[in-house]
Amino acid sequence: AAVHQGAAALRSGEVDLALAGGVSITLSQSTSRFLAELGILSGSGKTASFDASGDGFTRGEGCGFVVLKRLGQAEADGDRIWGVIRGSAVNQNGAGFSITSPNGAAQQAVMREALERSGLAPSDVDYLEAHGTGTPLGDSIEANAVAAVYGQGRESGRPLVMGSVKTNMGHLEAASGMASLLKVILAMNHRLIPSHLNFTTPNPDIAWDAMPVRIPAEATAWPTPPDRPATGAVNIFGMTGANAHVIVESYDPPAAQQSSSPNGSTPRLLPLSAKDDDALRDLAERYLSWLDAHDDEQLADMAWTASIGRTHFPSRAGLVFNNADDLRLGLQHLINGDSPPNGAADGNADSASAAAQAYEAGQDVDFPALFEGEERRKIALPGYPFRRRRYWAPAKNGSG
Repeated sequence: AAVHQGAAALRSGEVDLALAGGVSITLSQSTSRFLAELGILSGSGKTASFDASGDGFTRGEGCGFVVLKRLGQAEADGDRIWGVIRGSAVNQNGAGFSITSPNGAAQQAVMREALERSGLAPSDVDYLEAHGTGTPLGDSIEANAVAAVYGQGRESGRPLVMGSVKTNMGHLEAASGMASLLKVILAMNHRLIPSHLNFTTPNPDIAWDAMPVRIPAEATAWPTPPDRPATGAVNIFGMTGANAHVIVESYDPPAAQQSSSPNGSTPRLLPLSAKDDDALRDLAERYLSWLDAHDDEQLADMAWTASIGRTHFPSRAGLVFNNADDLRLGLQHLINGDSPPNGAADGNADSASAAAQAYEAGQDVDFPALFEGEERRKIALPGYPFRRRRYWAPAKNGSG
């Protein structure tokens, strides 16, 4: 629903950037008690969506956000684009079977509206991430609605692949929609759909033989025809009767968007920073692993993204390099607690070296000037190494 509202605001010109996301933390015993009294929490401790053993869901915790921009603006800004929202819709159930079961007609309506806005045919969608709460009635209503809409015009040998991330991490409640969307986007980029767990005996209340739908019990290659982008859909419904549906498409940058200028002949600066020196060394280890999985053609884009696409914290290191071997050596010195060598020790490195010294001294650096005349793009880089410390309030009796 947040993605739908953010996209609508972007289309209408109300905003130029939107953050959409959800957060769910299990803090209240009363909420768990309420869900247990409703009979929708799994007694087996697992979520078995669309399986005969499904007896409800397990509660999960999570947080996820996406940044939404108009596609043209994101391309102009050189952003790392993970996918394109083709269409979305929300509606309200009206009368339903119960507080935990959707209205089948409303489910079909929200899917059709999102499809209409996307300009796609039902058969154009390769994969659908279902809500899939693991309740026999709710799962069957959703599956029937999906088949009624996405089965239209679909070839018999190309069923819709359908799964639910709730089998992996439980029901994230207020963050469940974001978990589903992130799963689809990541699967689309990796061209691999994760296995749908806890699926051994299909729910007998669902007429599977008559449905053009397949559950991926094992990891499955994304079933995209070669003549078009990968396309996925996310289906969500809530206890309040709200339904939301989002259709997302993979993004392939046009040739004009690819980076230009030589990677190996220009000295580069990799600015690394963290809140403390331990975290800085952990970050260096992550970049060392990143180098093992990427080729030299991406080094300049790596330096660009780390320069203008990251927050710069007090503990800093500026690594100047000509190639991957230089950078590996500098990262290893940083990990060992030594002063990194200047890997680009020639006359052309003066600007990069000066920028590195200023950066480590805590000064502002004009990073774009280091890439003057180049077309660079943002790419996915290692994330910040959070410290993973645990904090517990003392119990009333004084024990931890």
